[in-house]
Amino acid sequence: MSSRQTLLTVLGAATAGSLALLACASSPEPTPPSRACGLTVWHKPSSSAAAVEIVGAWDGWKRPGVTPEARADGWRVAGFDVPAGEHAYAIIEDGVWLTDKQVPMTAVHDGREVALGVAPDCARPLLRVDAVEVEGASRATVKATFLAAKNGAEVSSPSVTATLRDGTSLPVASVSALSGAIEIVTTSLPPGKHVVTLRASDRDGVPAEDARATVWIEPWRAEPWDPRDAIVYQVLLDRFGRGAEALAPPETPASRAGGNLAGVRHAIESGQIEALGVNTLWLSPLYANPKGDFPGNDGRSYSSYHGYWPIASRRLDERFADEAELESFMAFAHGRGLRVLFDVVPNHVHQEHAWRAEHPDWFVDGCLCGQGSCDWGTNIKTCWFAPYLPDLDWSKQAVARAATDEVLWWMDRWDADGLRIDAVPMIPRAATRRITSAIRARYEHPGHHPYVLGENFTGPGGYQNLRYDLGPFGLDGSFHFPLMWTLREVIAEEKKPMKEIDLSFRAGEDAWAGSGAVMGLMIGNHDVSRFASVSAGSASGDAWEAPPQPLDPTVYAKQRLALAAVLTLPGAPVLYYGDEVGLAGRSDPDCRRVMPHERDLLPAQRETRALARAIGKARACSRALRRGDVKTLLADEERLVLARTVADDLAIVVLTRRPALAASAPLGGLAAEDLVDVVTGDPAPRAGDGIAVANEPFAVHVYVPKASRCAVTHP
Repeated sequence: MSSRQTLLTVLGAATAGSLALLACASSPEPTPPSRACGLTVWHKPSSSAAAVEIVGAWDGWKRPGVTPEARADGWRVAGFDVPAGEHAYAIIEDGVWLTDKQVPMTAVHDGREVALGVAPDCARPLLRVDAVEVEGASRATVKATFLAAKNGAEVSSPSVTATLRDGTSLPVASVSALSGAIEIVTTSLPPGKHVVTLRASDRDGVPAEDARATVWIEPWRAEPWDPRDAIVYQVLLDRFGRGAEALAPPETPASRAGGNLAGVRHAIESGQIEALGVNTLWLSPLYANPKGDFPGNDGRSYSSYHGYWPIASRRLDERFADEAELESFMAFAHGRGLRVLFDVVPNHVHQEHAWRAEHPDWFVDGCLCGQGSCDWGTNIKTCWFAPYLPDLDWSKQAVARAATDEVLWWMDRWDADGLRIDAVPMIPRAATRRITSAIRARYEHPGHHPYVLGENFTGPGGYQNLRYDLGPFGLDGSFHFPLMWTLREVIAEEKKPMKEIDLSFRAGEDAWAGSGAVMGLMIGNHDVSRFASVSAGSASGDAWEAPPQPLDPTVYAKQRLALAAVLTLPGAPVLYYGDEVGLAGRSDPDCRRVMPHERDLLPAQRETRALARAIGKARACSRALRRGDVKTLLADEERLVLARTVADDLAIVVLTRRPALAASAPLGGLAAEDLVDVVTGDPAPRAGDGIAVANEPFAVHVYVPKASRCAVTHP
C-alpha cells in the first residue's frame, strides 16, 4: 500500500473525503467521493519479527488484544467496527505501550498516554472546506465538499446556504449534485476578517455539521498570513490602560489597577501598537474572575487582576469589557488586519467555579506546588497553585470534552484567531493535543491557520522540555525561554559572549527540528523580572518592593540590542507591553507595573521605542526577516552578524555589544549591493566584499536592499 493510501485510511472520513475530491477533480467526469467509517489502525513496527497487539476501551482494554494483519510492505493493520465517536486505544509492541503516530489526539489511561481515535458519524452527511482563494482587494472564492451519508446511496443533491457572522447571505455560485463540490464567490468584502458559515443538507433534509471558512481580505499582503509573519504584542489588560486615561499604580502590587479592553483599543487607534509593526495581539484572560483578595503562598493578599482564576468558563469579566465592547473590539481589530490570541487556562479553575460543586470528581487531589515536600518536578502534573485553584483531571474524558468545548466556545463566540495556552507542563500532552486538534478540525483550511502558542516555562538550556509538546499534532510553538535566558546572560549581564545567542538559537532549532514549530521569541514576560532591571542589577529582591526606573543610558542600550535580536531572528517576536520603553520591574508582581504614560517617558525610553518601531516595521515589511533562512556571518565575543535570505530578498543584521577590533562580515555569494540601514537610513559600510561591522557599543544595524520598500522604515 502506498503512503498516500495509508494516510487516506488512517486519517478517517474527513481526510478521505478531501483526497477523494482531489482524485475526482482531475478526472474528466466527476465520480461520487467515498467515505471511510469505523476505525482503522495502522502501525509499522520496528522489525518484522515484532509482536504487535491493539487494545482499546471498546472492550475494556482486554488482553491479549487484537493482532493486526501483517502486510508485505511492513505495515500492520486492523479494522474495528465501533460506533461513531472517540475511542481510546494503544498499540503494544513487544510489550511496550505506544500511542498511534498516525492520529493527532491522545488520552490518558491508567497513567499512560494512549491514542484517541475518532470514528466518524457516517449516518450524517459531511461538509468540509477545501480552500479559500482571495483575488484582488475584495473577491474571494470558498471551495467546499459535501459527502453524503454512508447508507448505500451516496449520491446526493445537497441544499447549501452560506452566511457571514452578521447574518448576511452569500450567493452559492455552484453545487455539483454528483461530486458534492461547492463554490461560493463574493466580490464586495471590505478589508479584514470574514467568517463564512456553510450549511448543507441532503435531498432528504438530513443536515451536515456546519463548516466555517475564514477569509482575510488584506490587499497589502502578498501571500496568506502564517505564524512566521506574526509580531505579537502581549497585553496584561488590568495594567495597560483604561480608555484614554493613564493608569495610576495599584494600591498594592497585587491589587487591581483598573485597566480594560478600551485601553487597548485606544492604543490601537492612536497608532501606539501598530507603530511597532505588530499584527497580532495576545490578550490576558477575559474570563470572569472572583472579587476580593485571596492569600498567596507568601502570606500576602492577591487579587485576580491578571485573569488566571476563572469562576465561569463562558462569561466575561465585565471589569475588562462587556459583550458589546468585545464584539466591537474584535471587529475593529480584524478590520485593521490584527489577529487576536485569547489566553486560555485549561489546567485549573477557581474554587468559585460551578464545576467545583457540580463535578467534585473532575479534580485531582494534589499538594501545593513548591510547598513542603511538594516539589515542582515530581508533582508538576497534579500540584495546585493555591488551595483555591483546584487542578482539573484531564485523564477523565468528561473533563477533557468539557474543557475543550469551553475553549472552542471562546473561539466561536468571539471570532478569535488563535490561543496562548497557560501552564502547559502542568497538564498532560493529551490536553494540548485535544485542544489543537479541535481547533484545527473546525477552523483550519488552506489559506488559514490559527496560531496556538503554549506556555512551557523552562530554565536555561531546557530545549528538549519544549520539544515534547510540539509537532504536526501538537502546539504550533512555545515561548523560547532558553533563548530568553541566554539573551539575559549575554546582553543584560554580559556573562557570556555574543556568539552564545547564535548557539542558543541553533540548539533550539536542532531540538525541535521537523516539528514545524514557530517559536515565540521574547526578552521577558509577565512571570519574570523585566529585562531592564536585570541590566540595571536591580532584579533581585522582594518583588513587592519596586526599584526605581533606571536612569543609566546603558540599561536602555542593552534593551535595544536585546529587542533587535528577537525582532530579527526566525520565529514570532513577542513584545511584552512596556518592554519597548524599557519598563523596569522585579519578578511577579513587580514585573506587571502599569504602562507608563507618554508624558512620563525618559528620553532614553523614547529612543528605545523608536528603535523597536523601526525594526518592527522592517520585519513586518521584509519577507526575508519574517520567513528567510538564517546564516551566521560572524559570531564572536562581542558581535553577531546574521543574513536572512529568501528567494530574491535579503536582510543583514549587525549586533555589537562592546567595541572590539575592526572586523568585516563576508557576504559570500549574497547579492548585497546598495544596502541601507532601516535604523539610520545610512548605506551599509563596505569592507572589501563584505560589510564593515560597527566598532561601537550596543550598536544595532539592519540592512535591506535600498530599492526595497522596506528601506524607508527608519524614523
